[in-house]
Amino acid sequence: MVDKQGAELPAGTLERAELVFTAIENRGTATFSEIVRLTGLPNSTAHRLLDRLVRLRWLARNERGYELGIRLFDLGSQAIRGHWFHRAALPALRELHHRTGLVVHLGFLDGDDTVYWEKVAGSIGAKVPTRVGGRYPAYRSAVGKAMLGRLSAEDMEDAITAAQHRETDTRFHKILRSELETSRGTHVAFDRAGSIPGLGCVAAPIDYPLPVPAAVSVCGPLASVASDRRLILSVQRSAAQITEQAHRHDPATLRGRPIAR
Repeated sequence: MVDKQGAELPAGTLERAELVFTAIENRGTATFSEIVRLTGLPNSTAHRLLDRLVRLRWLARNERGYELGIRLFDLGSQAIRGHWFHRAALPALRELHHRTGLVVHLGFLDGDDTVYWEKVAGSIGAKVPTRVGGRYPAYRSAVGKAMLGRLSAEDMEDAITAAQHRETDTRFHKILRSELETSRGTHVAFDRAGSIPGLGCVAAPIDYPLPVPAAVSVCGPLASVASDRRLILSVQRSAAQITEQAHRHDPATLRGRPIAR
């Protein structure tokens, strides 16, 4: 099946539902006509699919249109909070926040993006516009650069190439490559007000063979984050604690099976 512009539409229901979820996620709420325009689905197909998703509580309908439903919230919360690795990491994240008073993030790498798995924030939390489940280009965040620096040489080059396509500054790829190579050697990465004016972050990768790389970071006023050696050591210590706890909690390890790499 093709849309009006000749582009091939996904044939499966799940693939079509993914188009709808993405269209709504990027807007918060979307009308029927907006969903049809953004997904390319025929009116009749979109109408049947939306009705079904509302019945399943994957979507909710209100006077403004359609929004993501409570069932997706339930599943998403369980995926985030119920995962064994999150449970293993949370005590170290809370300790790091208590020790530094700064915003603490746990992130994992999904394609070219950082996905924030946890955020432990205090009074300055509102100044750091991240959210659990939110995405951000990995090359623009300390936690993302810490993870990119742990990739193979080939995968790291692919990440740099992908970042180049998003950036117009011709010097950017050289700067990013230098940062990632430094992070690979030091096991620490920085963001010095590159994302948010006045704020800095320092991150360390978690040395554990999850299916995707993960890292921990702290964010706060640039002056303290960029120059405090003790802060770097605190983040690295937290990453080491999470690694240790992951070895203890990984279901594959507990069942005596080798961990897939």
